[in-house]
Amino acid sequence: MVLAAWWILSLTGALAPGPLSAAVVMQASKRGKLHGIMPMVGHAFVELGIVALVVFGVTTLTLDSLTISMMQGFGGVVVILFGVLALKDWKHRPQEDQTESGRVPVARTTLAQATLQGVIVSVLSPYFLLWWFAVGLGTVSTLMVELQVGVGTVFLAATLIYFTHISTDFMFGAFLTVTAHETGKRARFGGINWLAVAIGLFQIGLGLLFIFEALT
Repeated sequence: MVLAAWWILSLTGALAPGPLSAAVVMQASKRGKLHGIMPMVGHAFVELGIVALVVFGVTTLTLDSLTISMMQGFGGVVVILFGVLALKDWKHRPQEDQTESGRVPVARTTLAQATLQGVIVSVLSPYFLLWWFAVGLGTVSTLMVELQVGVGTVFLAATLIYFTHISTDFMFGAFLTVTAHETGKRARFGGINWLAVAIGLFQIGLGLLFIFEALT
């Protein structure tokens, strides 16, 4: 029951629209489904580190208002830059279809870049960090105490907590990946990649919101 409650709570973070969702949509629409899921892999690496911190007893971290504002402002700038990169692909290029259909080999470098993008937008996303500091750390600490009694070891308890949490991310990420991949092929008319334009504008708007919140 405690893991079921944690899974539902994890959905509140996974389903929140933000820079990670935009990264998944951008990668899936531009390079295909495999690239689309890679930002979630990068995101999972970040959350593995967070759960590891809890296991090692780092549960009393706090953020003052100045630190939060600085995180929001810097994160906003980074998200805007990703939005500008998305807008650079506003013009539809026929050769992109060859990559999606599999006629062009998948480049390991672009897979690594997509994974790194997931790491960056996770670490620099104010919503992600605030969710963990406001909800995640305390909840995981409590779960660790409860689950250790049932499963017998700290490692197994942490493993259950971690995989329960990231399952929500990958479920939503898979949905976004498939949807964006199919939509991207239909959102190219008039020589314009309308999905790239929408994602670019969304990220720029989100980045400006982060900066506005940091300054107020």
